[in-house]
Amino acid sequence: MRKSLLISGVFLAFILLFAGCGGATVQNIDNTGYISGKHSMSSIERAIKKGAMRKGWATKRVARGELEARNNVRGKHLVVVSIVYNSKGYRINYKDSHNMKYDPSSNTIHKNYNKWIANLERNINYELSNIGIVGNSSSSKTVTHIEPKSSISSKKYKKANATAISGKTIYIRNITPYSRNNRIAENIKAECTINEQLAQFIKEYAEAQGLKVEYKNKPSRKDLFLDVKIVDAVSQGGAFRGHNKFTAIEGRLVKGNKSYGSFKAARISGGGFWGAYKGSCAVLGRTVKALGQDVAGWLYSPMDGARLGDTGLIR
Repeated sequence: MRKSLLISGVFLAFILLFAGCGGATVQNIDNTGYISGKHSMSSIERAIKKGAMRKGWATKRVARGELEARNNVRGKHLVVVSIVYNSKGYRINYKDSHNMKYDPSSNTIHKNYNKWIANLERNINYELSNIGIVGNSSSSKTVTHIEPKSSISSKKYKKANATAISGKTIYIRNITPYSRNNRIAENIKAECTINEQLAQFIKEYAEAQGLKVEYKNKPSRKDLFLDVKIVDAVSQGGAFRGHNKFTAIEGRLVKGNKSYGSFKAARISGGGFWGAYKGSCAVLGRTVKALGQDVAGWLYSPMDGARLGDTGLIR
């Protein structure tokens, strides 16, 4: 009986090992209807190139409306894709690869390929957001990302009762702007996406609490608008020296000249249990995720002058 179980166990392990060595079906990305509104081909091309460069993809134009992107990973693996685009959207299609176990007969490839393509798509969409494009869906729209001309604190508001806004839709920017005269390092702005992540987390956690939140970067005086800015972000240390990172934000919920509350918030992170294996952007991402939860909780019951998260620990 024991021998039979042992043989069965070995056979099962062999099957699992064999299955784990198999490739994944090649996934092409079709975002042909991603863009709405009027945007020039040149601005879309620049955004795609910048998005590709964020993760080490080298691009070149092969024709009008088509780029070739190449990713050489550690000098061992090469992936080449075609990015076809126009004023309405784009597609990412497999073109060639080296040392990726590509099998044209079954259209399979090493499983990491699809992860890299998904990251490429995510970073292209991030750069498209920076020029005012939000991907089309049943609840999204094209907006214009404009850095505010003045700080929240420079405006004068009349305090209003927060109970008057119960059940109303709250609008936020799809990319949280950095405050004027901030001292945030350029590498954080260039390599990380905390400004996009923060907006996403605020929306996600607020909606989980039953609040209505939509993206809108040019609110009217009739809109209930959460005006949030990233005022500071510090990245010190590293994977093998220990992380010491924080992000600080401020915000105010307004409608016209009325203010329904304000806050300052900050979160510190050392990377968590797997901190030694995380990069700086990943750890800063943890801080904005926590800030998203903090702000969502505040939105549920706004108050003026609130101090959220770890503000008391940062000087």
